[in-house]
Amino acid sequence: MLEVRAYRTSMTVERSDLTVDVSSLDLPEGVTREQVVRMFKNRHFFRSVVACWAIYDAKGEDYTRGLGDLDRSDNFKKAAENNGITPYQAWGVYFYKHVSAVWRFLKDGKLASEPIEQRLYDVINYAILLLLLIETEAEQKGPGL
Repeated sequence: MLEVRAYRTSMTVERSDLTVDVSSLDLPEGVTREQVVRMFKNRHFFRSVVACWAIYDAKGEDYTRGLGDLDRSDNFKKAAENNGITPYQAWGVYFYKHVSAVWRFLKDGKLASEPIEQRLYDVINYAILLLLLIETEAEQKGPGL
């Protein structure tokens, strides 16, 4: 059960297993705290976000070769360097693998290796990784470059 409590200085979202003070979250421009509260209330969306995070967190250590959250886009940069392509192209190669599996599911109605949900979570996570790659490149170039 999800309970939302609004206080004068904060807004807290509470579930039986989770309490989040959404007033302290660093939200993207244009996203309101009320929208975040609605996200927590939407059981299906919340479960999908949590599933994506669990996969992102578990696989991150392998993909960053122990660098943790320092640079999750590092894997694309190293693959690009090793293959003479851009980090975006390297991302595209990895992403294609998951999209190809989704197309296989759409065509055949099944996958041999893992559930479609897993592949869809991977597609979502790869979109997030592309955003990270774009942000990282923009930060490295600096303002106005």
